[in-house]
Amino acid sequence: MINALISIKPQYVKMILSGDKSVEIRNKPVNLEPGTCLWIYSTLPRGCLEAVARVQLIGFNLPKVIWNHYCEKIGISHKAFLSYVNGSSTISAIFLEQISELKPPLTLSDLRSEIQGFHPPQFLKRIENVSPFLSLLRAKNVKPT
Repeated sequence: MINALISIKPQYVKMILSGDKSVEIRNKPVNLEPGTCLWIYSTLPRGCLEAVARVQLIGFNLPKVIWNHYCEKIGISHKAFLSYVNGSSTISAIFLEQISELKPPLTLSDLRSEIQGFHPPQFLKRIENVSPFLSLLRAKNVKPT
């Protein structure tokens, strides 16, 4: 199974967990396969690993096309969307499914104390199957709800 870690602002993680957001956009190409286990890190001030989802599919298209088709699933205003894509010619839309909250969440200090040199990704990071990150999740018995 492929695993990846993504950093998302806390207000959007909350929307993902409530079901109000099921499409995460990125203004750079995202190269993940459907079925990827996507671990969701909530950036500061929350600063914790608090959700996991499966990648249903990845879409690449013009920002206008992505907005017109999926605006209700993106969870931001049109103004915020335009500010985020900032003139990008093509953006990525990550369609999420099987979204679960992690119990217990792992704080940034937990992650850093257990994984030498851990830094949440600025964008997205693939996780190797034999990584300290996955070993820590197993050892701490972190599971989706």
